[in-house]
Amino acid sequence: MGDRHNSAGEAIETAARDVRARFLAAVGRPLFCEDLFDAVPDIVFFVKDAAGRYVAVNRTLVTRTGRRGKDDLLGRTAEAVFPGALGVEIARQDAAVLTNGRPIHGRLELHLYPDGEEGWCLTWKEPILDAAGSIVGLSGISRDLQAPSDERADLAGLQAVIEHVHTHLDRPLRVADLARRAGLTAFRLDQRLRALFGLSAGQYLTRARIEAARSLLRTTDRTIAAIALDCGYADQAAFTRQFRKSVGLTPSQYQRHHRPG
Repeated sequence: MGDRHNSAGEAIETAARDVRARFLAAVGRPLFCEDLFDAVPDIVFFVKDAAGRYVAVNRTLVTRTGRRGKDDLLGRTAEAVFPGALGVEIARQDAAVLTNGRPIHGRLELHLYPDGEEGWCLTWKEPILDAAGSIVGLSGISRDLQAPSDERADLAGLQAVIEHVHTHLDRPLRVADLARRAGLTAFRLDQRLRALFGLSAGQYLTRARIEAARSLLRTTDRTIAAIALDCGYADQAAFTRQFRKSVGLTPSQYQRHHRPG
């Protein structure tokens, strides 16, 4: 029975890959989807190469940076496009994704643009891999955050909390401690995270740990026990239980699926 299920699953995966391959061959150019994002004014879209240079952007990014057209951005790095500390921080963030392959999901950021405008946004970045599994670039979006005026004062504190979570996943993280770091009550922190991500504070912590684990399982040769510790789990058994509950596969099954070799 197990062999038949495995064979059926492999056949489905093969068929799905064939459909994708035929479609991409018919497109005749990289599928960046920048034309789609050109029509979305509250989302910045970009693709960068392994050196952090823009190779695809949407019109919103052109407008936000005060350029005349996309050609004014292509081939440039974030430090050449954005002023001061913002360009340095974006470049640092890009380098981290390009080096360790860890994606960024829903990072809360304050952007200061060349025209003096500032605004909060949520940023996502994903590494782009070639056929051999090497990182050759990254793609990303930043979505404008239209927070009510009574919530904007909390965003700086939330930014600090989110950054702390993602840089200290290997440590115990308690909601009460995070709330104090944000200058909020635990209840208010929970409310703000639900408004941003649709998740409670506890659920956000679990998602951050599981997403980090998925990235490590896909892109590194670290043992599952080591990944469990890296992501804040006391032992491999607890990690496996939570991973299976969240993803539907055990860590070893997920690793074999993404790294069959």
